[in-house]
Amino acid sequence: MSNNKPIVEPLPAASVLLVRDGDDGLEVLMMERAKTMKFAPGAFVFPGGKVDRDDGDHSNWNELVQVGKSLPDLAFRIAALRELYEEASVLLASDVGPDISYDMPFSEQLRQKDVWLNVNEMVPFAHWVTPEPMPRRFDTHFYLAAHNGQTAVHDGNEAISLRWINPHAILTDWDHDEVPLMFPTRLNLMKLARATSVAEALEQARNTQVVRTLPVVGRDEKGIKLTIDPACGYEVTRASAKELKVETPK
Repeated sequence: MSNNKPIVEPLPAASVLLVRDGDDGLEVLMMERAKTMKFAPGAFVFPGGKVDRDDGDHSNWNELVQVGKSLPDLAFRIAALRELYEEASVLLASDVGPDISYDMPFSEQLRQKDVWLNVNEMVPFAHWVTPEPMPRRFDTHFYLAAHNGQTAVHDGNEAISLRWINPHAILTDWDHDEVPLMFPTRLNLMKLARATSVAEALEQARNTQVVRTLPVVGRDEKGIKLTIDPACGYEVTRASAKELKVETPK
């Protein structure tokens, strides 16, 4: 698809698939976006957001992370955990109780509790980049992490609810047009659904190479199309019309 406009540089972003073993199998924490949002209104998404400048300043985190080996993606991991804290009130850190008071900024909370961020226990899961023609682009790293038992509470801003959902169940709801999902979200749920437990999901993620996924925008007889390379390993290679509708800003 031709586009004479300059390609916008994608902003670094991170997201986390927080998983637990539920009564009916594997569950993942998802947020329901407010229907008033300009982008993806009402969609179910994983906690996440942009990488802040402070996330990449290692001097801010030297005393708050325990890294056994060099992590070139440390800023992305910190951003994912910060967003999880800010959006869902879950703090993935060492020796933190099941429930704590969330009345202070992320880094201050860590320093007061004198705990380490669990960056080493996060497993890279996926890597998606917004298509080149889009005016607002993100370079998003997705991570898989086990839930630590804390109660998840939505921020009341972008999210209007938080739900622990079985991947197969929400994919069935999507099939029946009961919930809107974005293309990367659906495919990452399909990938997660290959596992039946937290241990299996983490093991599969550790043994699966993460392929950078850059969807390509094109056009055919059906109109606009969004496709990905089969080598990305999702089995599905084309976004559905309802996913394109969700991802089109108002």
